[in-house]
Amino acid sequence: MKDFISKKTINIVTFFYEKIFHEKMSYDVKRFFRDLSYVGFGLIIAAVFSFIFNILAGRLLGPSEYGEFTIVQSVGMFLYIPMIMGFSTAMIKYNAEEEDFKKRQSIISTTYLFVLLFTIISIVIYFLFSSEISKAFSVTRDILYLSIIFAALFTFYTLMMNTLRGLHEMKKYGMLYPISSIISLSAFLVLIFFNFVSFKSMALSMYIAYGISGGIVLAFIRKYIKFEFNKTQSSKLLNYGIYATIGGISAVIYSNISKILINIYMTTADVGIYSAYNYSFVMMLTISANILVAVLFPVASKYTSKKSIFKRINKTVPFIAILGYLSTICVGYVILMFYGNEYTFNLKLVLLFGIVGVVMFFDTIYGWLMNSVGKRGIRITSFAAIVMALTATILNIFLIPLIGIEGSVIAIIISYILSIGIVLSKRKYFYNSS
Repeated sequence: MKDFISKKTINIVTFFYEKIFHEKMSYDVKRFFRDLSYVGFGLIIAAVFSFIFNILAGRLLGPSEYGEFTIVQSVGMFLYIPMIMGFSTAMIKYNAEEEDFKKRQSIISTTYLFVLLFTIISIVIYFLFSSEISKAFSVTRDILYLSIIFAALFTFYTLMMNTLRGLHEMKKYGMLYPISSIISLSAFLVLIFFNFVSFKSMALSMYIAYGISGGIVLAFIRKYIKFEFNKTQSSKLLNYGIYATIGGISAVIYSNISKILINIYMTTADVGIYSAYNYSFVMMLTISANILVAVLFPVASKYTSKKSIFKRINKTVPFIAILGYLSTICVGYVILMFYGNEYTFNLKLVLLFGIVGVVMFFDTIYGWLMNSVGKRGIRITSFAAIVMALTATILNIFLIPLIGIEGSVIAIIISYILSIGIVLSKRKYFYNSS
C-alpha cells in the first residue's frame, strides 16, 4: 500500500511538473522532490500539533495572556541573534558543498565552538544589563529573563536542526522536526492538568520542547562533533556569518517589531489579536516556504549557476500568488474561528494578512536562493533585510498610532515588497555565482 501511494504521488508530481515546466523530470529534480516530501511530511505534522497548541493556548489564556507569551517569544528572538551570529546559516552553506567527512566534522565543530562562546557572552551581558534591556523593550525583568532562556534554548535547537540540513539528511530532518511541536503540546497539557494556566506555562512548554528535541538530534549527529577549532574554516564561517548576522538581526526586527510597537502604543491584548491573525492567515504559506527552503538552500548551494532554479521559481509565481492568496484566506478564516469570540473578525485584517502571506513566501524563496550564491548573495539579502527592517520600523511608528493594527500590517507588506525588489535587481548573480 505504501509503495502504491508513493508511486501514485510521484506520478501526480511528475504530471504537473511536466505541464508547468514543459520538460522531463531529471534524476536531480526527482531527488529534490523526494527530499521535499520528507521535509513536507514532517513540517505538516509539526503544523498540526503547533495549531492545536496555539489554539488551545489562545482560548484558555485569552488575548492578554497570549499576548504576554508573544512578547516573550519576540524579545527572545532579538536576544537569540547575538548567540548564533549567522554561524548556523554559514554552516549549512559550506557543509552542503562538502562530501568529505573530516571537512564536515571540522566545519560543524568550529561552528559549535563559536556559538557556545557567543551564547555564554550574550547571556552574561543580558544579565548584567537586564535593567537597561528591559526598559528598551518596555517589558518587566521577569519577561526579560524568560526571553533569555527562550533565546538560549532556541539557539541550541536551531543549531541542531540546521546541522541536519547542511548534511543533506532531509529524511532525518523531516522525521525529527515534529518532535518539538509534539513535546510542547504534551507539556502544555500536563501543566494545564495541574492548573498551571498562564503564559508562563506556554513558555515552559517551549523550553522543554527545544531542550529535548535538540538533545535527540544531538545524539544522531554526535560523530561530527569534536573539540576542534579550525582556523581556515573559522575564517570562512566568520566572513559569511557576519553578513548572515546583519541579515538575521534585520529579519528579527521586521518580524517582531510590530508586536513590540503594538505593545507600546496599544495593549497586550492587541498583541494577542495581532498574533492570532498573523498565525491564522500567514501560517499556511509560511509552512510551504519553510518546506521548500529547507531543501532548496542546501541543494542550490551545490551549484555554481542558479539559472535553472530561478527560472523554475518564476514560472510558478502566477499559480502561487493567486492560489496561495485565496487558499490562505479560506484556511485562515477557519483557524481564526477556533480561537474563540474574544478574537473578533475583521475583514480588512483578513485581506491584508493574506497579502502578507504571499509576499512573505516570495521574499523567503528568492532571498534564500540569493543566499546560496555565497558572500555576494548574502550581502544583497543582508542589505535588503536592513532596508526592510528600517522601513517596517518607521512605518509602524507612523501607522500604528494612526490606524492601529491595520497600519502595522500595511507596513510589513510594503517592507516585503521592497526586499523582493532589491533581491531581484541583482538577479544576474543567479546566472553566475563566481
